[in-house]
Amino acid sequence: MGPRKTFHTRLFCFLVLLFLFGSLTRGAFALTTEEERKLGKQVLLELQRNVNFVNDLNLQTFVEKVGHSLVDQAGPTPFEFKFYVVNAPDPNAFAIPGGYIFVTTGLIVLAENEQEVAGVLGHELAHVMRRHISQLIERSKRINIASMVAVLAAMLAGGGGVGSQAASAMAMATAEAITLKYTREMETDADQNGLQYTIKAGYDSNGLIAFLNKLDKLSLASAPKVPSYLLTHPLTESRISLLENLIKVTQKPSGPFRTIPNFKRVQVKAFVEEREPHVAITHFQSLIDANPQDVNGYYGLGLAYRKMGRFDKSIEVLQTAHSFAPNDLDILKERGVAYFLSGKLDQAMEDLETVRSKPSTGAGQNNDLLTFYYLGRTYQEKGELPKALPLFLKVQKEASFFIDVHFNLGSAYGRMGKKGLSHFYFGKYFKLRGDQKNALLHFRTAIEWLERGSPEREEAQSEVKELTQKKS
Repeated sequence: MGPRKTFHTRLFCFLVLLFLFGSLTRGAFALTTEEERKLGKQVLLELQRNVNFVNDLNLQTFVEKVGHSLVDQAGPTPFEFKFYVVNAPDPNAFAIPGGYIFVTTGLIVLAENEQEVAGVLGHELAHVMRRHISQLIERSKRINIASMVAVLAAMLAGGGGVGSQAASAMAMATAEAITLKYTREMETDADQNGLQYTIKAGYDSNGLIAFLNKLDKLSLASAPKVPSYLLTHPLTESRISLLENLIKVTQKPSGPFRTIPNFKRVQVKAFVEEREPHVAITHFQSLIDANPQDVNGYYGLGLAYRKMGRFDKSIEVLQTAHSFAPNDLDILKERGVAYFLSGKLDQAMEDLETVRSKPSTGAGQNNDLLTFYYLGRTYQEKGELPKALPLFLKVQKEASFFIDVHFNLGSAYGRMGKKGLSHFYFGKYFKLRGDQKNALLHFRTAIEWLERGSPEREEAQSEVKELTQKKS
């Protein structure tokens, strides 16, 4: 049985032991903020080892930007919020202790626009800000972290089969217990506060209602299968009515609302991520057959062929899209990535440098981080490390959550003979991958080579201390 097949069982057992240990050492079920942060890190570590996280920089950046635009409106918080995209077709979003919030590719695909995604993330953010996880544990002996995350694990297990069906049944049974209070009190509280976050951030206040109505229709169409989001966030008519009434009495912006110009492209990427390449190819080819000049269809088809490893076909399709939309920087960027993956470095550099030189929606050069990342990789492959390094550093600074760039930085510094920085970034890479053993090894080696008093050496020492405590 593979690691993903056994994920829900392993995580459930891990958290049961964790909960039993906590219940023996403490008399109450409530969590302090520090305990919630520590537990969240442990749960995240298990997720990183076993769940299929999306590693597409554009998708990750989109969710991070939406999420943090809401966090900025939430006021002081004891948590450092982080947002993740999970590769799963069911429309779902959830939070775990400590400020970690997750959204599935299925939710992004189902959403009509950024406003709906913001509405859902605002609701999840409110659950964390209002300490609902800790309250659930405190108020009911039936509710504990183990049972809560068992629901999460079962929802993400997927793949069909008896094990998956059993996990789904467990999720249903546990969710019924969890949501007795969740529905009546905490969902209302999260709706009210989440609505305020979205309005203050400049999003349409109707976003969450529109998405809930989509889930309602989906549940009716796909019965008896209930969308995963409705297991832990039950949909009731009274809840929607309450939201509608709140919107009527709330002062809200009339627009234009905060949005990104390319949400459709974000959706296409999410669709390609979650589907098998041949399924995505069939889907986008059908769009092109219906409209031979459908640029988004060609965009998705090019990405699907690239995911399949057919780079020449991907380049061909994206070239066709470029002929229809010669000023479309997304098309040019993705063609540059396909050129790089096929080993055509000069063509990749030409496309990616062209994208970088074009003005973005704001002032100055285009600031698309995926462009910077693959342009850096192109220069790295050509041996032009002084050109690659600042590109990687820019990506790392603005998207520290992006795992792969730390590996590229470690490799680049290593080839430049800077052993301390090389091991430092390899340590960060393995830590983000959930590999504590190798992370600890590289951080310890980095300390030996880094200059005393340097910020990297101090950070490496802090990482060693934290990882050693986790290990013990």
